[in-house]
Amino acid sequence: MAEEVHEAESNPPLMETKESLSVPEGLTLKTRRDHSSLRLFSFDVRIMLGLSIFSFLTISFLIYRLVNYIQEADTPRVVTPFPAPKLMDLRMFQGEHKESLYWGTYRPNVYLGIRARTPRSLVAGLMWIGVKDGRYHMRHVCQDSDELSKYGWTHHNGRDFGHQVLVDHGMTLETSFLKSKGDGSGYGGDWAVRIGVQIEESERNNDMLSSGHLFFYLADEEGNALTLSRDNVDIHESSLLVTGSRMDVGAWQLHLKAMDDLEVHYSGFRSPHIHNLSELVLENLGAQARMFGRLQLSDTSVRSPNIVVFQISARIPFKADIAFISGTGVKNSRVEERVSSLTGFFYIYLI
Repeated sequence: MAEEVHEAESNPPLMETKESLSVPEGLTLKTRRDHSSLRLFSFDVRIMLGLSIFSFLTISFLIYRLVNYIQEADTPRVVTPFPAPKLMDLRMFQGEHKESLYWGTYRPNVYLGIRARTPRSLVAGLMWIGVKDGRYHMRHVCQDSDELSKYGWTHHNGRDFGHQVLVDHGMTLETSFLKSKGDGSGYGGDWAVRIGVQIEESERNNDMLSSGHLFFYLADEEGNALTLSRDNVDIHESSLLVTGSRMDVGAWQLHLKAMDDLEVHYSGFRSPHIHNLSELVLENLGAQARMFGRLQLSDTSVRSPNIVVFQISARIPFKADIAFISGTGVKNSRVEERVSSLTGFFYIYLI
């Protein structure tokens, strides 16, 4: 019996041993969570560190490229031209071919504009007074606000002829451009413009459209002075409007011819540029309207003008032919003959 008690004391029950070695359940769960948090924190640090390194390398690369781009832009480049003549310097593009393209409708920002293929040219163009919503409006530069239902060239061969139609709220303008090169002409030859004005049948009783007002102008971008033919323009006495001279085309004249009864007024300006020409004309018309109640230019000019604007007014419908004659300073220039060949019935024959 004593031996049994001793054995029991030396070998306690198995249950007691397990209980003495067990860990409380709450303590075990907390330890596991702590280990999971450490692993997640370690993983997040690695991601943040990787993203930081990537961002640093990306920014460094962009700065490097920007610095190199600025340095390359400041560094002069050596460009070796192709060892061949320029296309326009080839013989086939010189001589008569080059001269035949000298004058043209090379002013795409206006409804009708003519100039030569030279940096500082003699420039011609057209303005007119249109009627919109019961008010007068000046037309010159192509603008969406004008709301023309139609404008643009219907025919043009790119060299010596073009025809266009402009429909402006019940009023229709037809303009055509024609070039001619004959004996006695200056470089580039002569050219002419025909302008026709009509109104729709529905506008016959509109008093604002009973008469048409066109404004044809010449401007010398080199600043050469233009000379008016006389103080009072009367095309029934003489068709000559203005004269001038240039190094490229020599002496020249501008003539106006018409079968209809036209009233012509003018105004001369001096300006180094023509982008504000519409404003100059409107100011002149506004001053005349306030002082005299007339919608016409002042028939005045500054001294040595390089811009002259001619107002052509008549009862609608009407047509007017304007002819530019170059090389008039030489003997036997046959000015009258050349003007006649570019106007009237001969104009129709040429086109």
